[in-house]
Amino acid sequence: MEFRVLGPIDVRAQGRDLTPSAPKQRQVLALLVAQANHRVSVPALLNEVWDCEPPRTATTALQTYIGAIRKALAAATGARAGDIAARRLVTDGNGYVLRLAEDECDRPRFERLVLEARGLMERREAHTATEVLGRALAMWRGAPFANVRQGSRLTAQARVLHETHLAASEARIDALLLCRRFPEAVAEAVALVGDHPYHENVHAQLMRALYASGRRAAALDVYQSLRRRMTDDLGIPPSPSTTTLHHVMLQDAPDQRYLAAAGAGTLL
Repeated sequence: MEFRVLGPIDVRAQGRDLTPSAPKQRQVLALLVAQANHRVSVPALLNEVWDCEPPRTATTALQTYIGAIRKALAAATGARAGDIAARRLVTDGNGYVLRLAEDECDRPRFERLVLEARGLMERREAHTATEVLGRALAMWRGAPFANVRQGSRLTAQARVLHETHLAASEARIDALLLCRRFPEAVAEAVALVGDHPYHENVHAQLMRALYASGRRAAALDVYQSLRRRMTDDLGIPPSPSTTTLHHVMLQDAPDQRYLAAAGAGTLL
């Protein structure tokens, strides 16, 4: 079976789509997959689905949703519903645990690849790290849980996944810079800047990539755009590290050691 959360919730077995069509049932399954192999209490599920104001019939309705999910999993795998209840979607006290093997869910696979890439970066094996991070990021299909109404817990889970995606994207740009693959670094940094207009590090990455490509004016313009946006919208200037990068890039004879350490060594 395959359970995917790096995008809309998606559950498949033998090519068959098992994702519930009923919104509340899909929401229950999404939270169980998001917290796979961990107990999710009945109160947590009720509060997620009914926004902390569950009706008197909510517990019965939840039991119905759990039963329907178990039947769907059983039908897709040829197992009995009782076997699913005993081994897959298990009642644990006043809660439920969805048991998944690591290779059944895209999230652990993604996290394993990112961890592998970070180890490669520490060993200065940037070329391999770039490819590993590319494979990890290719697993993403869109915004996490985009096809589910998100209560407080799924909202928090989605934020965690967004942050892991952002961190992996930043790591890949750093790896591209180390590999001197500057045009690719520019393209990926431009996309991140568009999605994160106040994120200083991704702007600094774009500045470094542009400068290393011989496009100093464009790199300086990125800084000015960030400074105006932060000053006008947030009332704060860019951080000293970003300002220092800008200052060094302004110089006709810049500190090459600083630029090299920042990953902005030029093509010359």
